[in-house]
Amino acid sequence: MPLTPFHLGPGLFFGMTTFRFLNLKAFLIGSILLDIEPALVILFNLNYPYLSYPHHGILHSFLGGIVTALLIGLILRNYKDQIKKWLSRYHLGQSFSFSSVFFGALLGHWVHVIFDSFMHYDVFPFWPSHFNPFLNLISIPQNYFLCSVLGIIGLGLLFLKIKKVK
Repeated sequence: MPLTPFHLGPGLFFGMTTFRFLNLKAFLIGSILLDIEPALVILFNLNYPYLSYPHHGILHSFLGGIVTALLIGLILRNYKDQIKKWLSRYHLGQSFSFSSVFFGALLGHWVHVIFDSFMHYDVFPFWPSHFNPFLNLISIPQNYFLCSVLGIIGLGLLFLKIKKVK
């Protein structure tokens, strides 16, 4: 699902259900950041001849999630004071410990990989292996529907959280 808002649905749902333990901002960033990869491939007509991937590459794997989560952890750690100040308006204060940010970003990334693995033959979650046990487990319309429903529930949980804290 390159450049679609659908990944925010599962990201928001799982980020809200783990709100006490994982950093929501990191979860959401982790759930969408890896789509930079297919966007760049499409925009610049890049190819991965050495990988045989049309759009999705190493970032769309569980291993790629570790690298991405480390980067997100380091970046958010440097900007945590500015982010906390901005989010205080919404009463969404959270821990910015490295572990809550790292694991939030990691799980957000992995949720994205799983949802893409349902529908893209060029996503290999266990890269460097080309094994994808998730491909076609659910149909593309079911995948979009599930992402949408999770997003609606996630928004509801977010609004309840904001209202409860105020």
